[in-house]
Amino acid sequence: MIKYDCVLWRILMFSRQRPLPVAAILLVCALVARFTHAEETVIPSLAGEPYDSGWSLQMDNDLLTPKNHDRDYTGGLAVTFAGKRVQQWPISLDSTLKKFNRWLKVTDVDRRPTLHSMQIGLAAFAPQDLTRSDVNMDDRPYASLVYLANSRQSLEDSGRTAIQSTLTVGILGTHIAKTLQKEIHKLTKSDSPQGWKHQIANGGEPTLRYTYASQHLLVSTDDRFRFEVKYSNEGSLGFLTEANTSISARWGLIKTPWWSFAPDRAEYFSQPSASLLKASLLGTSEFYIWTGAKLRARAYNAFLQGQFRESELRYDWLEVRPVLAEAWLGVTKQVTPHTRLSWIIRYQSSELRRGNGDRDLVWGSVLLNRDF
Repeated sequence: MIKYDCVLWRILMFSRQRPLPVAAILLVCALVARFTHAEETVIPSLAGEPYDSGWSLQMDNDLLTPKNHDRDYTGGLAVTFAGKRVQQWPISLDSTLKKFNRWLKVTDVDRRPTLHSMQIGLAAFAPQDLTRSDVNMDDRPYASLVYLANSRQSLEDSGRTAIQSTLTVGILGTHIAKTLQKEIHKLTKSDSPQGWKHQIANGGEPTLRYTYASQHLLVSTDDRFRFEVKYSNEGSLGFLTEANTSISARWGLIKTPWWSFAPDRAEYFSQPSASLLKASLLGTSEFYIWTGAKLRARAYNAFLQGQFRESELRYDWLEVRPVLAEAWLGVTKQVTPHTRLSWIIRYQSSELRRGNGDRDLVWGSVLLNRDF
């Protein structure tokens, strides 16, 4: 972990991009975290993972924000299933992910209890002017991804460190996103998008990504209104290749364990996370707010740069910003003993260096969690 932190520090310090205040805060917090220990807190055991521990549904859309823009990361939909059952499903990638971890020697999955989850999702990206049917060379390209992802999560350091690995496989350039966006715009009586035939890898191209994340609990109070702070380091290789560091906090009536809450684990769309265990269901009164910030050092983005298949519009590495800042704010309310509802708004700094596409991104999400 020290080597990983050092590499990320050098990348950030030698970047030519103008330093951002949020970056300085993140770096200071990451360094302080090495010498900080969370207070004693109840850490549920991972032994005896249920066969079916729950599911979640997340909907992302830039219409779920006060600005109501329909551009950039314009929408996503993801369904996540958790529990031992996802290891046994025919489409599961869990056994392949386990082999990846062993080959990379990043985690000893046989010696620690592990939680499992699987996600099926869709992500869509669009330029600002949806009425143009030609290639808009001054904005970002249309892009879409249909994907399947599996995650494995385990606890270390007496429950104060959570290790999670994720394998995602998908197809770029299908017509599913185009169809959904057109139907939504028909219902909302908005402009129908005309340029999807120019999307990245139009017609379809396989893609994948491997992600490894290490989260660390810094602060956890034992008051009625609990306050938690954690930081995370993450690296990924594939259609999004990057290293990032983040810090996040939540405050309010909190009953669920810190490792079950991972808003930092999102690259546009959220990554699959484990659901709660029976030992974690400590009450029905959860109601809290949460926030955080992240700094990314990104080397490659297939949604802007394409892959091997020819695309009518793609950006080269020098036209894409290598360092990005992100921040988020959300609220979670437990609406039944086994159901939680969340709303999130996210901000990300501009990804492109030129043209109309050189703008900040803002989108919102609604998340429904159901545990058993």
